[in-house]
Amino acid sequence: VALFSEGIVARDQGGIVKIVGVVACLAFLAGCGGEEEEANTPRKRAEAEISQVLMALEVRPDAPLLHFQLGQTYQKHGYVDSARTAIERCVELYESFAEAHLQLAQIYYEDGDLERSVRAYEQTVRFDAGNATAYNNLGFVYKKLDRPEEAVKAYERAIAADSLFVQAYNNLGQLFKNREEHEQAIALFRRAIAIKPDFPEVYINLAGVYEDRDVDGEASVWQTFLAKFGEDQKYSMHARERLALLKMP
Repeated sequence: VALFSEGIVARDQGGIVKIVGVVACLAFLAGCGGEEEEANTPRKRAEAEISQVLMALEVRPDAPLLHFQLGQTYQKHGYVDSARTAIERCVELYESFAEAHLQLAQIYYEDGDLERSVRAYEQTVRFDAGNATAYNNLGFVYKKLDRPEEAVKAYERAIAADSLFVQAYNNLGQLFKNREEHEQAIALFRRAIAIKPDFPEVYINLAGVYEDRDVDGEASVWQTFLAKFGEDQKYSMHARERLALLKMP
């Protein structure tokens, strides 16, 4: 069974709170525009929102937060190239703005530009050393670039920043499993399960470590999986098939 990864995970709750705070501030900077008739189409609404920020930038062309707001607005409406350009301008003006680097890292990743994504994640954690999500995502991109040692360190930093960050334990466990460091992988997967017992992929990854090495260990994982998730979970059929094979003489 192929190992599964949460991979690039969504921004954590702390990050969401931070973005809301920044956007609230930006809305004040750009102005609200008073009582205006609501636009009739999504395109008109997009044009109105973008125009509002562009007008503010005419007055304050070197305001980095306005460039960030412009990038967020472009991204919201699907104009990814324009979003990237605006946020790149933001970090030119405000190099230590970690949230802008994080947004760029995600844009670059989605564009398939992994090298630039890594650099942007590195800048994110340079200016926000406690950002567990950024470290986890940095580790994932390092792994994609076949830089496993750096990936291990990034995942370890994610766990140091947030000891309950289950995806980082899972992703680090996969790296150790791939390196055939089985005991470390098992410990990490079991820690992930202890934190989040309803995370089915971790059970599958853990069973994969035991496969062809420890029949009783693998069987125990699958039995726990079925007891936890029942017969209708998408991997339950595979769990039953593996148990049937393990019971064969």
